[in-house]
Amino acid sequence: MKFFHKRYLLPATCYKSRGYTIVETLVAMGVFLVITTVAVGGFVRALYYHRQALALTAVNSNASAVIEQMAREIRTGTDFNILASSLNFDNALNEAVTYDLAGGSVIRSASSPPEAITDTNVIVEYLNFEYLQIASYPPRIIINLGVRTQSSSSNSGVVHLQTTVSGRNF
Repeated sequence: MKFFHKRYLLPATCYKSRGYTIVETLVAMGVFLVITTVAVGGFVRALYYHRQALALTAVNSNASAVIEQMAREIRTGTDFNILASSLNFDNALNEAVTYDLAGGSVIRSASSPPEAITDTNVIVEYLNFEYLQIASYPPRIIINLGVRTQSSSSNSGVVHLQTTVSGRNF
């Protein structure tokens, strides 16, 4: 029996390498935690920038719609009068219309009560109008609009938009 026992037993060195030591386990857990922390940080940062991009896209879309609405009405308007950041004119229905900047919103005033035409998540930094009249050409109104999201506090997040509207009526 002594012969059988020695012949089929594993060498002593094999018993030592059967599992992980506590140091190896701690090192593996530490490396795993570092990699996980870096990955989660990158994911959180990507979500943050994605939300900022969505907000900026929404602001740009709303500002473009506001400029388009003003341009449609200005195109058929007459008797333009510009005072500071407001534009007064008569539209195609002979209503006295005013576009003005008040409280961070573009306000449209006509025969009905004044209403904000910008969305609540849009802050209008500036609204400027410029009137150009050249002989034998229809009048032109240049609209400058600067908008930002409510979440951005610096001027780096301001979207600057400009368009020129040529009137149809001489």
